[in-house]
Amino acid sequence: MTPGHTAPPGPSRGAAALRLALLGVLLALFAVGVLTGVTPGVDEIRAWVEGAGPAAPFAFVAVCAVGSVVLVPKPVLSVLGGVLFGPVVGALVVVPAVTAGAWASFALARRLGGDVVHPTRGRVDDVLRRHGFLAVVCLRFLPVVPFGLVNYTAGVTGVRVVSFVAGTAAGVVPATLVYTTAGASLGDLTAGQWALAAAAVALPALVGAAVWRRGALRR
Repeated sequence: MTPGHTAPPGPSRGAAALRLALLGVLLALFAVGVLTGVTPGVDEIRAWVEGAGPAAPFAFVAVCAVGSVVLVPKPVLSVLGGVLFGPVVGALVVVPAVTAGAWASFALARRLGGDVVHPTRGRVDDVLRRHGFLAVVCLRFLPVVPFGLVNYTAGVTGVRVVSFVAGTAAGVVPATLVYTTAGASLGDLTAGQWALAAAAVALPALVGAAVWRRGALRR
């Protein structure tokens, strides 16, 4: 890594790979459970949600927001939103829910760690302060950067609240749509559709990494 060049905050490659592998195992176990009848099927789960009436989306927003605060992986919440509400409504529910959870985590970190904001100014802090919205969007595009880690880390930097919240809301849309679509079609996606879903996650990730690494945020 060249001097003055700092990668986005995140775990080591090994830790990131472990998180992705764990997520894959969890989703695979859920899919196997649905296909074998061990767990309720998608239609049965949706019937429960429909029985809850108009309150169901609002209840899910609250649960999803709390899940973000306690570091439940965002892909898990997104897939669950797709299972419960379908791809479009699921995304419309998940995006504000995880954004609210991100804001709560951010606010908590800033309140408890506000005294260390100035002493810890560094490369990432400088980027977030000067290019808040774009920097946050790029971080949200990177699937290997844990959602919850960004929330709490940003809280002890100088990034503005408005930039953080707006960047989060915009940056989570592409991956959320992919995950809610996968959740809504759990067990029915073809190999080609899985490939398109992977590309839909990978493309924003590559764009975000390129913007960050090529120095567009350093000016």
